[in-house]
Amino acid sequence: MKNTILLWGLLVLLTTGNTLAQAPSSHYKAAETLLMTMGSPKAIDDNLQQMLTMQMEQVPAMKVAELEVRAFFAKYMNWEAIKTDLINLYMTEFTEKELKDMTAFYGTPTGKKLASKQSLLTMRSAQLGQKKIEPHMMELQQLLQKKMQLDN
Repeated sequence: MKNTILLWGLLVLLTTGNTLAQAPSSHYKAAETLLMTMGSPKAIDDNLQQMLTMQMEQVPAMKVAELEVRAFFAKYMNWEAIKTDLINLYMTEFTEKELKDMTAFYGTPTGKKLASKQSLLTMRSAQLGQKKIEPHMMELQQLLQKKMQLDN
């Protein structure tokens, strides 16, 4: 369930944003360069495949349509489909100078290592959080049931 929420959250994040109608600015190019330096095209595909694999393991009924589901996401969540939205997201959050500074860092051996490990770190962090919450799910369910009874 947590992975489903994460997947949908990722989809919403990656499919929102403003598009630029004019020629790419230097700010736009700085964001694009950063994303390319970070290896975003490959990382996006790798992360998507990992999430889909986890979904298939958690919801075995989806296995029947695994090829179709993977083809669907490959069609709509590929680099070209989300590139502009991601660039705009980075432009919103970082100045051109900050983007160039990050590009310089990600061009170093340490930056390259961080970029290559980022999806693994994110996935393992989510798993850690899930392991911390799982033993207490009954408590959460009881809180929710109690609240729902009080509101009725």
